[in-house]
Amino acid sequence: MTGHTDATVNRWTRGPVTGLLGLAIVFAWTPAGAQSGSPVVTQHQLQMVETRLDRVERLLDSGVLTEMLQNTDALQAELRQLRGQVERLQHEVRSLRAGQRAEIRALEERLGLLEGDRTAPEPEPPEPEVIDTLPDADEQGAYQAAFDQLMSGDYPEAILQLERFMERYPDGVYSANALYWLGEAKYASQDYEGALVDFQAVRDRFPDSDKASDALLKIGYSHFELGHADPAREALNRVVSEYPGTTLSRLAQDRLRRLEGR
Repeated sequence: MTGHTDATVNRWTRGPVTGLLGLAIVFAWTPAGAQSGSPVVTQHQLQMVETRLDRVERLLDSGVLTEMLQNTDALQAELRQLRGQVERLQHEVRSLRAGQRAEIRALEERLGLLEGDRTAPEPEPPEPEVIDTLPDADEQGAYQAAFDQLMSGDYPEAILQLERFMERYPDGVYSANALYWLGEAKYASQDYEGALVDFQAVRDRFPDSDKASDALLKIGYSHFELGHADPAREALNRVVSEYPGTTLSRLAQDRLRRLEGR
C-alpha cells in the first residue's frame, strides 16, 4: 500500500495546479470521523482520489479551462468598452440638458422681470422686418431660428416665426414645444388672451408632451393676469396636486398666495 500511495503522491505533485487540486481532493475525502492529524488513508479513498485526479488532468490537457479564461478576458474587455461608451453618452446627455436648462433659465428670468415690474414703461420694440417665409431649413433649423428670436427678446418676430412654423409643421417633432413657446411669447407681450388659447392648445393637442405640465401652470398664470380668479385657482391647484414636490408646484403655490392676497 505504501508503494501505491507514493505513486499517487507523485502524480499529485507533477505540477503546481495539479498538486493543489490533489491535496484539496484528499482533504475533501478524509472521513469525517477520523481523528485530527490521523495519517490513515484507505485504499478505497486513494482510488477515488486517483479517479477524480484523472478527470482534472484530462480537463486541463483538453484546454477547456484555458479557453474559458480567454473568453472571460474577452468579455471583460468588451464590458469595459461598453462602459466607456455609456459614460461618453451620459456626458453628452448631461451637456445637452445643461445647455437647455441654461436657455430656459435665461428666458424665465426675462419673463420674471417682465412680470415683476408692470408699472415701468417698456420701450417700444422696433418694427419687425416682415419675412414671408421661414428660413430655408429643415424643421429643427426653423424651430431653432424662431426660438432664438424668442431668447433675444424680439417677441413680435418670435410670434411671427412660431406661427408660421406651426402652419408648416402642425404635427412635427417640435410642434408641441413651438406651440408652448408661442404662448410664452404672447404672454411676455401681455397678450394674455392669445397666450391662454395657445397654452390650452398644448394641453389639448399634445397631452403627453413635456410641455403639457408647464402649459397648465401658464394657463393659471394667464387667468390670473386676466383677473379670472376661479379658473386661475382651479388650474394652479391642479398643478399642485398633479405635480407635487416639483418647481411647477412651488410656482403654483406662490401664485395662489398672490391670488388669495388680492
